[in-house]
Amino acid sequence: MALTSSNSLNSHLHEVVFSDRHYINKLGQLKDLINYLDKSPRLPNQNFFMLIRPRGFGLSMANEAIESLLSRDEMLIDHLQNKLENQVDLTDLNSYAVLHLSFTNPKANNLSSFIQELQATLQKQIWEHHVKLKVQMSLGTDLRQQMVNLIKGIADLNKQQVVILVDNYDLPIYTVRRLEDETERQQALALYFDMLNAFRQAGEYVKFCLLAGHIKFGLSNNMSEGLPHVVDLSFSDIAATVIGFTVDEVKKSYAEDLARVAPQQGITQAEYLKALEACYGGFCFSDKMQKVLCPMSVTRALDNDGDLYAFSCDHNYKFVSEVIEETEPDLAWLIDKDGQDQLFLEEIDLFPKDKQLGSMLLQLGFVSVNKVTFAEGEHSLSWRYRFGLTNVEMRRAFMILMKQARPELRELPINPRVFHAGEDEYLITE
Repeated sequence: MALTSSNSLNSHLHEVVFSDRHYINKLGQLKDLINYLDKSPRLPNQNFFMLIRPRGFGLSMANEAIESLLSRDEMLIDHLQNKLENQVDLTDLNSYAVLHLSFTNPKANNLSSFIQELQATLQKQIWEHHVKLKVQMSLGTDLRQQMVNLIKGIADLNKQQVVILVDNYDLPIYTVRRLEDETERQQALALYFDMLNAFRQAGEYVKFCLLAGHIKFGLSNNMSEGLPHVVDLSFSDIAATVIGFTVDEVKKSYAEDLARVAPQQGITQAEYLKALEACYGGFCFSDKMQKVLCPMSVTRALDNDGDLYAFSCDHNYKFVSEVIEETEPDLAWLIDKDGQDQLFLEEIDLFPKDKQLGSMLLQLGFVSVNKVTFAEGEHSLSWRYRFGLTNVEMRRAFMILMKQARPELRELPINPRVFHAGEDEYLITE
């Protein structure tokens, strides 16, 4: 399907496609990903997957695209197929009913308001799918059973198995972190994990589930079984480039924009493409070292006459800023050091510390893999990694969050020839 990220942080798939804005068509790659989620060999009950990406990569739009393909949005599919040089064969793609949950802007500040937000999310889906259920808005509501009933209701109405897509699965967990009472935090997490546990309790009614977010948290605790076994595809070949732009994709799909903005910046198209890669590229999501660029940042630069800024600083990094404030970390062990563990797939605690800080920065895109070392012994295989700051944009955001530079650094345009020019003026010194 089409993947991009416009100046609006809440762009929707249909708005992008039918407005004929520039986008990069990922129809073939999305089909391969869906077939992997649907048909790959697995043990029983291992049909729950997770995909973590930094902000600005359009995860929500990717879920919209998956929903459109599974539910056979023929008008959208035909429009996209007509724009491809070679049409993608979708005949081997199964059709399913889709339950698409999205958590946005949580505002709960106590256990009661947290439960109400979960109930409101569930009630919205009941209305949208015309299932004859009613959520009992009380502290004693069994959210897991209500969710199971919703899934079964959708399956019965459509006479199909249900695929569950969850956007921003991690936002409720951020919310729990703000609760001051430790007992309430544990109860809130348990209630949320119970709600997710319904995906497993629904059994054969659920074909597969994909949880999408920005940070990988554990999904069970001492009070709730939750979803303890989730297959993380965040650092895997199957999903390495499906969300994100490769240099070749940018060169081909944005050729007219590159021809327009490069002269305005006083450089050649090839030089401007290299500048885009240096500023917004370097993200790596598999051992094959396939590098991609951040879609939001690329499109914002091209929409602003080619001016390069640290657009990522517009994102809400409240969680990571709180963690840095609390831990005052020394990250000398992480940056440009050989022989590191595969930190990308590690879970983050609600109050992370030590090596979890490295995993958090990797998952949020501040740091990326820049070297993979593979060693094969007589009885073992091992992979070791080297991590570094991902690109110019993420370096600036990192410096601001670490209180090494003033926030005004975000407003300094990036020189397409000298990427660090002027940064010294914004450094914080004792």
